[in-house]
Amino acid sequence: MSSEIKVDTISEKTSANGVTIDGVLIKDGSINANGTGRKNYIINGNFDIWQRGTSLTGGGALNFLADRWQFEGSGAIYNLSQGTFTVGQTDVPNNPKYYLDITVTSADDLSRLEQNIEEVSTLSGENVTVSFWAKYTTNAPTNFNTYLIQKFGSGGSADVTTTLATGQTLTTSWQKFTLTTTLPSISGKTVGAGSSLMLRPFWNPNNETYDVQIAQVQVEKGSVATDFEVRPIGEELDLCQRYYQYANTGSRYVINGALQSTTEFRGLIPSTTTMRTTPTVSLGTSQVLVNNGGYDNDGVTISSVSNTVGGIAVTIATAATSGSFQNFQSASLRAATYELDAEL
Repeated sequence: MSSEIKVDTISEKTSANGVTIDGVLIKDGSINANGTGRKNYIINGNFDIWQRGTSLTGGGALNFLADRWQFEGSGAIYNLSQGTFTVGQTDVPNNPKYYLDITVTSADDLSRLEQNIEEVSTLSGENVTVSFWAKYTTNAPTNFNTYLIQKFGSGGSADVTTTLATGQTLTTSWQKFTLTTTLPSISGKTVGAGSSLMLRPFWNPNNETYDVQIAQVQVEKGSVATDFEVRPIGEELDLCQRYYQYANTGSRYVINGALQSTTEFRGLIPSTTTMRTTPTVSLGTSQVLVNNGGYDNDGVTISSVSNTVGGIAVTIATAATSGSFQNFQSASLRAATYELDAEL
């Protein structure tokens, strides 16, 4: 005979191990059902997506490499690259493939790693836990700091910075850092366009050169760090492409459209997914090959580009029959690439 127990609430034990009900672990009011759910507010925290490439040498202003992650060198010269875990390693759990490797070769005391989480209202007034794995290889920074910054967007209130930790140190072995805070409420603040909650898991406060490796970054609601959330790779890519898309189709890409007049063709390069906002557009070439009913006109220049959240509308001048439905292609042997950027 089965029995039933009814209660109004279930509270977490002081041991911080949580309560397991029907195989579901409940910690600090959050549910982690066998590693699923969508608890991690960081996108590409596992460093699986690298649309821009796998290495970059930069200096000064912000640069992106691994999707959603930007590095501010200030006055420093730095190298960013994709690090690869040894297959079967057990130092960092969940079998990650990649980490971000940061090497500062010319020092500056403001170099930092950042990610903007969309909307400043995210987790405002809540307990928040940040966790990540990090180490150094040959040249350790003296220490580093970690912050969450509420950024109120264009025309909004001044930034509000919450310090999670200062003076943190690294070793040559992977170690997990777990930091907890309570974010301020945004009540009474003015929120403008492009607001965000920015995570800075690494800010070097000292004028020095160093190398740092970082992996499995997570920001979650609550005061207990749970296991890192590993999302399906296709889902992670979709999340990244809301902010940035890159395509390299080889020597040609085909775009359907219509001739608006005897001298003007208009077509659309659709985006993979609807983007956060109207993106900036970069085309690998401004010349195309126009195919008009069997007649090829090579080297035609794109006369205008209109960017929308759904793709790139392009206009080219070419002699053809008005009203006919045709296509154009990137010219053979030219760079058939394009980028759409809607990052915060």
